[in-house]
Amino acid sequence: MRKQLLTFTFICLGFIVNAQTTTDVLHYTYEIHLNDKTDTIYGKARIVLASNSRMFDIELTNFKRTGKGMTLDSVYYLQDNTRIEFLPRPKDKQAILLFRNDTISTLYSDDMLKRNVDTFEIIISYHGIPDDGLIISKNKYGDRTFFADNWPNRAHHWIPCVDRPDDKATFEFYVTAPSHYSVISNGTKIEEKLLSDGNKLTHWKEETALPTKVMVIGVARFAVRTYKDSPANIPVSAWVYQQDSIPGFRNYAVAPSILKFLSDYIGPYPYEKLANVQSKTIFGGMENASAIFYEELSASSDDNIESLMAIL
Repeated sequence: MRKQLLTFTFICLGFIVNAQTTTDVLHYTYEIHLNDKTDTIYGKARIVLASNSRMFDIELTNFKRTGKGMTLDSVYYLQDNTRIEFLPRPKDKQAILLFRNDTISTLYSDDMLKRNVDTFEIIISYHGIPDDGLIISKNKYGDRTFFADNWPNRAHHWIPCVDRPDDKATFEFYVTAPSHYSVISNGTKIEEKLLSDGNKLTHWKEETALPTKVMVIGVARFAVRTYKDSPANIPVSAWVYQQDSIPGFRNYAVAPSILKFLSDYIGPYPYEKLANVQSKTIFGGMENASAIFYEELSASSDDNIESLMAIL
């Protein structure tokens, strides 16, 4: 009897583990719209998944009674250039969509799986006020800022994703924000352009597959400098509040020499650039890939730096 019970337990565990690992995201494309009038963000996520399972689970914090959280506007996929909506009980009965306990779950029918494709793309539109993950606040000068603070699994509070460190994907952010802001993110800046409505569109793209905990954006009134002594083909830059440009550029100027030393001593630097960013988050800083967020005092005067070191 004990052997039978153990066998049944292992079978159940096998199903649980398999269910947790069936969702395999290959690429995320996020369109994020920010504004100064409210903390509500508007987002669209295009998520490319490997077509290797009957279901996927995408996390996104649901709307809460506190007034924060996300509301789903639509979830759909494109088939032969036709938009197919996911609904609780769709007429075509191809999929069942559930959105509860912060998880968007979809079960596919056999008809969908018969298509001979390697990948599958879903598009999720949503809006709401992040209750975590994207920290919308004011910096020490009273200026409005937006900083992602995803570690260790808080990205799903503002972007739909598989919020686990073992599921890595390439990604890109299209951020639309008022034109007085600058936007930093992982990877390479592809485009930055002013829009006719007074906003600015900034596009960053990361070609290295990363977990969600280090996929970030930072939006603020930045002063930006790229250091002339950066290693070849790896620009090292400082992104600091405009009021801290003089001490900030000086304090972050040691980064190129540190990067050169570590690259020679440990191994080649794997990313396209290194941005050192003065930020306002919950935990004070985070080693986000190619866009490191530092605590506010790190870019201030020498007196503040000494105070910070004393605290650390």
